[in-house]
Amino acid sequence: MLSNLKAEMARANVTIAEIATVTGMSYRTISDRIKGKGQFPVQDAIEVKNVLFPGMDLEYLFTVSGKAQDSA
Repeated sequence: MLSNLKAEMARANVTIAEIATVTGMSYRTISDRIKGKGQFPVQDAIEVKNVLFPGMDLEYLFTVSGKAQDSA
């Protein structure tokens, strides 16, 4: 899960739909990637950071925390 990205989205009132628009991906794809199902391509992650979170560190935003299989 991308907990840092999710937290920063809440702080900045950024929606999944806005990230989908920036990346050209579907709402569902973005939602899945935030949940840890798949990964953001590097170029898309950079674009999200530059457009929606310009003051944030890319590595911080896209650090994966808590793997889905850990909760099983």
